[in-house]
Amino acid sequence: MLLRVVIFYGLTFIFTILLAMIQQILGIGFDKITLPQLGPGIATLAMLIFFKRDKIKINLSVKGVGILKYSIATLLPLMVSGAVFLIYSQFIGEANVRSDAPLVFLMIFGGMFVGAFGEEFGWRGYLQKLLERKQNALVSSILIGLLWGLWHVGNYQYGLFYLVFFLLSTIGSSVVLVWLLRKTNFNVLLATLFHISLNIGYYVFFRDVLSDPRFMFVNGVTWIIISIVAIVIGQESFWDKESI
Repeated sequence: MLLRVVIFYGLTFIFTILLAMIQQILGIGFDKITLPQLGPGIATLAMLIFFKRDKIKINLSVKGVGILKYSIATLLPLMVSGAVFLIYSQFIGEANVRSDAPLVFLMIFGGMFVGAFGEEFGWRGYLQKLLERKQNALVSSILIGLLWGLWHVGNYQYGLFYLVFFLLSTIGSSVVLVWLLRKTNFNVLLATLFHISLNIGYYVFFRDVLSDPRFMFVNGVTWIIISIVAIVIGQESFWDKESI
């Protein structure tokens, strides 16, 4: 399994770099769509071809989830972003809510969906399922949160303090997302919805403070607190392996 993880992660970086080069060559603005987000998804397609004997199937069904989980996936990340925004703006610094024209936002939303789907097709659709063949849900979600965060190499420029709390935010949100994915056979559409909500929260609330280590400190601590609540609520489900 370790070899599979290493190969997948390596392919993810290779495809991410290639897609970034393609986007620059084509002159596509990163404010419309971020092609490198498709890296994990394309890496997954390669893994499914190269390692057919693993018999991993990606769940793209809209069924078997339930309205409650779809609602939580949509609202929870936005609520967390709103809470972080209030804490930051009240006690730390100035932050402004973004207010683009509806048409512009719809165009950006389309790019967000494509990017979020590309990521979740790989992170939760494939890698989480692979890891849970050997590890429980908690260990798997923490590891994927770490790998997912380290993959965002653009954040390295903001320093070690920022990076540590960014990783805490990706680990925390990964744990919460895996809690939502229990009993859904790692539903990619549910994970995509959660991811889109995360991105919308960043886009709407934090455009002016994304590089501020103080913002990321509040964000990281908040997501860790939410993840602890999810672990308490989920209880034994985090110590089991999902049926595959």
